[in-house]
Amino acid sequence: MNGTYAALFLLSTLLTANAFTGAGSCSSSGCDDKLAASLHECERIVGSLRPDKAGQMRVFASDGSEFTVGQAQWMKGQLRLVAKACAEGDVTNASRHLAQVQQLLSEHHRTA
Repeated sequence: MNGTYAALFLLSTLLTANAFTGAGSCSSSGCDDKLAASLHECERIVGSLRPDKAGQMRVFASDGSEFTVGQAQWMKGQLRLVAKACAEGDVTNASRHLAQVQQLLSEHHRTA
């Protein structure tokens, strides 16, 4: 049974890493440093959203924020769109998608 959990963890780690491949090169592909820094910060928080067990309905970010699994998947998809827009030099779309993710993150941010 422990082997199954280890395999699932490894698979989810690889999938998450693949989802953000190329996003860190945003500043050299058309997005400015400020946008790239904001993207990196969002990736850090959204990347920490992983369910602890299969079928889990809520996930928690590294900052303590709580999201549904659907919200986490949506944010990951939006960050992929940001990376793609940056790679294509489309700063307007990249900024729009990133702003949507930042808004959801701020709505769920837990204050200490």
